[in-house]
Amino acid sequence: MCRKVLPCVRIWSDKCSSKYGRRRPFILAGSLMISVAVTIIGFSADIGYLLGDADEDHRKFKGT
Repeated sequence: MCRKVLPCVRIWSDKCSSKYGRRRPFILAGSLMISVAVTIIGFSADIGYLLGDADEDHRKFKGT
């Protein structure tokens, strides 16, 4: 996936003419997406339980 995505992001960032610079908007967007992904991974057992995962493989609900 990285072999296809990274060159596209590089091309888009080279053509970007934001007042914040060429790279900063992409760094911000990437860091926000990584933060969301890490949060989802942390709560993956709870999300699976809420989406109907089998009770036999799940311990107690630990979400907040």
